[in-house]
Amino acid sequence: MLSAALPLLGAQALAACTAAGTPQPSGSGSPAGGSHAPVAESFAKYDSVRADVVTALEKKLPGISWTVHSPATMGLRNDGTCVLVLTEMESDKDIVEASNGFRKVFAAADPVLEKHGFESFGGTDKVPGGWTVASTSDAAGAKLRVESKGTAYVRLHVPVDSPGCDPKEIPR
Repeated sequence: MLSAALPLLGAQALAACTAAGTPQPSGSGSPAGGSHAPVAESFAKYDSVRADVVTALEKKLPGISWTVHSPATMGLRNDGTCVLVLTEMESDKDIVEASNGFRKVFAAADPVLEKHGFESFGGTDKVPGGWTVASTSDAAGAKLRVESKGTAYVRLHVPVDSPGCDPKEIPR
């Protein structure tokens, strides 16, 4: 059952991104009237957010460790916005019970999120399929999610300014 849900979760995580090879509108990937930071700048800023959240979760939830689930990548949303998907982290353990229904997730992550300009979680989101999910965003449109059902994930996506929206632009 979980293996059937993981592809769906991956699809949800990149929900508004299109498949490779699908023609997209040209442009910088910035919304009309707005601008996003360049890829390198966004990567540096938001990779530290991701790392700080994971570190805080590990401190607050002893016995829960995180490993790389998928490397950073980029993709175009249907509206032409280029989105940087930071390295996604995974715990092979469900964190709902260990975190007392995500209360420890909030206690660990909220101060880190606020330090980096994100809103605090403010509770869990109603999502189908038995997942427990907390999400937040910042003024630049970055979205961070912590998800758990059997395994757990930390996902962070941010719109970026990139004429080609090419993952090769991501600093390695």
